[in-house]
Parts: sequence; structure tokens; C-alpha cells
Amino acid sequence: MKKVLLLTGTTGFIGQNLLKFIEVNYEKDYEIVLLSSAVNENYKTVLHKNYTFNKQDFEKNGILKVDIVLHIGAFTPKSGIEANDINKSNANIFNTKYLLDNLPNFPEKFIFLSTLDVYGKIETIIDESSFTNPLTMYGWSKLYCEKLLENWSKENNIILQILRVGHIYGKGEKAYKKVIPVTIQKLRNGENPQIFGTGYEKRSFLHVDDVSNLIMKSILLRKYEGVINLCSSNSYTIKNIVEMLIEISNKKVQIDYIETENRGVDFEFDTSKMNKLLGYEKVNIMEGLKNEYNG
Repeated sequence: MKKVLLLTGTTGFIGQNLLKFIEVNYEKDYEIVLLSSAVNENYKTVLHKNYTFNKQDFEKNGILKVDIVLHIGAFTPKSGIEANDINKSNANIFNTKYLLDNLPNFPEKFIFLSTLDVYGKIETIIDESSFTNPLTMYGWSKLYCEKLLENWSKENNIILQILRVGHIYGKGEKAYKKVIPVTIQKLRNGENPQIFGTGYEKRSFLHVDDVSNLIMKSILLRKYEGVINLCSSNSYTIKNIVEMLIEISNKKVQIDYIETENRGVDFEFDTSKMNKLLGYEKVNIMEGLKNEYNG
């Protein structure tokens, strides 16, 4: 009998891609059910608006129990300013607590997608033991959810897995004001791409297909392994990324540099724990960028 897999957040960037990935690779293994703000005719769905649902709504939609929860849904800021929206950030905490209180049963496993933003500003290579000190309300909201879930899972004997993600790229991220989608849009319009500052800040970009694969691999973990960072072992400067996109576009443009007061922070990661427990990234950065540019 198939395990029942409940997904939240399937209208967002990662959630949409994860659902497609499951459809291609795991549909025979799980019965997929959704908690969503949008209708999906392919799956049993508990519809909600701003998390207005209850336990009875699961039963009404033929969902009597769930075995595994993938809690992907959350407010994710689309710009730096939005990252400090206190009301939207607080909704991450309230909605997670509300979900726990209104599940039809205690699941066997609960997987929570957190964020690398919990680390804040760290000048050294980051791993799972690095100190957490978020710089934004969004980062604090995710860190609070982690602690909430750790306590809840211990009290109810549920296998938890927390996955911290960030610097994700791929098709479907154009709503975000981030370097890759913004640069792609400018190049498509025949405009010069912009870099704020020197462009030498390092980032560890991981393709959304790799994220989806690693999330699904985490279902197989038999106990809580502590937090696991989902990120690339390869770091690229912002300038590297923009230059790759210019090469892919074949456009005759130059980079416009916009002066800023402060140099940005480098984000480099030790991926040993991810590699050991879940596996390795597979998508080459150039291929991933090409796929997104042409998408």
C-alpha cells in the first residue's frame, strides 16, 4: 500500500518544481495529497485561503490519514525589503503551528524546508554547526519554526528532518528580484545587466531539480539527523554568474556596475553532511543556467 505524502506550498517556486519531480520519479511510490490555495484536479486537495482549514476538511476530501508531510509552503521574500516584513514573517510561525494542530493524524515523518538565512553574516565556510544569528525577520521566523518542530516531534515520537535551503535557481523563479532572473530578463530585453558593488561576492547556487531530489532522498532517513544544509559545494561570484548568462544569451552587452557602500558577504558551504546522508548535486551550473534562460 502506498504511503500518503502531504505537500504544502505547491504553488511556489520550489513546491511547483518538487511536485513535477515527484510526478516523474516517485508517483508509483506515494499517494500525493495537497494542502493548497489553488485547485489541482490531479490530486486530492484541501483548499485553503490564508490557512483557514481544519481537520474535518481532510476527511471531507477523502484524506483520512497522512504518513509523511513535506512542509514546503511559507512566505519567502521576493526582495531584501520584504525580508523584514514582520506580519508576513510571523505568518510562517502561525501557519506552521496551525498545520501541526490540524493534521488528520500524527504522521510518521515530517520534513521542513528552512532557510540558510538563519546563519546571518558569517565570514568563514558554513556548515551545520555554524552559529545561527539571522539578519532578517524572515530568517528568525524560520529558526523559530525549527525549534517549534523539534519540540513537537520529540513530544509525539515523529521523525523530523529539517533542510535549510538558499541560493536556489531554475525555471519558475522569475517572480524573485534575484541576480539570475533579473539578469535573464535584462538580457532578453537587450539591456545591459547590472551588478551592485564589485560582483566578487561568492554564492553557492543549487538547481531546483537537485533540491527536489535531495528533499525526496530525506524521506528515507530513519531518524532525525539534525539540520542539513542543501547547497552547492561549488561557489561562484556574482560576476561569474552574470558573465555565464551573457555567454548563453549571445548578446553584445556590457555589465553596468552600481556603486554600493558595503561589500556583500560571501556564502560558501561545507556540504559533507548533505553528501553523506542524501547524495550529491547533479546539475552543472552552465547547463542549469542555459535551461533557465531558454525556459
